Amino acid sequence: MCSSMANLEFSVPYNNDPETLTEVFKLKLQKGNRIREVYLSGPQQYSGSGRITEEMNEAEFIGIMKRIHEEGLRVNLLMNTTCEGLEWYNPEVVKTKIDFLRRMYEEHGLEAVTLANPLYVAEVRRHFPDLEICASVLGEIDCLERAEIFARLGANVITPDVDINRNLPLLRKMKKAIKGEFKLMVNDGCLYKCPFRRFHFNYISHRSKEVAPIEGDAFFANCSQVTLWDYSQIFKSGWIRPEDLEGYTDITPFFKIVGRARPRSMVLRTVDAYMKQRWDGDLLDILSGSLNKLGLEYGAHLENKCLTDYGFFARITSCGYDCLDCDYCQDLAAKLMRFRVITRGKLEDLQLKEAADELERMGKLP
Repeated sequence: MCSSMANLEFSVPYNNDPETLTEVFKLKLQKGNRIREVYLSGPQQYSGSGRITEEMNEAEFIGIMKRIHEEGLRVNLLMNTTCEGLEWYNPEVVKTKIDFLRRMYEEHGLEAVTLANPLYVAEVRRHFPDLEICASVLGEIDCLERAEIFARLGANVITPDVDINRNLPLLRKMKKAIKGEFKLMVNDGCLYKCPFRRFHFNYISHRSKEVAPIEGDAFFANCSQVTLWDYSQIFKSGWIRPEDLEGYTDITPFFKIVGRARPRSMVLRTVDAYMKQRWDGDLLDILSGSLNKLGLEYGAHLENKCLTDYGFFARITSCGYDCLDCDYCQDLAAKLMRFRVITRGKLEDLQLKEAADELERMGKLP
């Protein structure tokens, strides 16, 4: 594994809970690593994003920005929808978005905006030469050519598609060719090459602009079903363990933690684990997406420390995904996956902290 003296920096989520934000601030410096920015979506009247969140108005957004700035952290506004219908390209709609960005940037010190649509990257850069533009993971930047196009249009931070998180030669090639910075998403728990992903985020992009009760999500149910057919999918997903971050420092010291739609317990547990670069529990308790759902609904359990014993990082970062001739992930699934396992993390995320305390007192939690 590559070693580096560089300190790591993190982009962490705001889950629309002010009390969670207060606790996140307490974690902003850990083991020589630091939180650089907090990312969040803004008022739904201007844009949706890659998550469905509670309603927020402009005054509330400005208030949250002020709190983040008072802690010495940067703010990254997500406007990374993958679809907003025909109105998305209406000149008046574009103007409204630009005017909102201008107020946030010039009057309130917004440092960065995350966009998925390359046309919006170019438009925002035209209006704001000095604003940091991050190309979203939803831009599906999975090759050098896409990275170059986003960079030429104005993105100075690239978040690659999570499906290439383990392709170190490709990431290094992209880093060498692109002058901007890279930010890797570490705990996304989606299927590798997920066939539902694009349609899922199109759906979320529309729903995230609506002010309505947050209801069920058919997509994760389908992802879970695929994983239940084949447990090896858990190991093929593009997540990066806290212990393996150092293996990426020649590419970037900057990492993004997923969790805007997750409860306080999960956000804090995950931020703490990645900041300390160590997690001694169930890996699914710090992953998001369908793998988090698998843990909560089926008690799926994967002891993170065991992966070190199997040389996981070295093996998966030299993998060609030639699964017909390799059974490494299937072997790991057979040896390591357990189900119907209750952990403190799962109980806390299900709002059952008292039950967790009682079971821990009785010595019945792993």
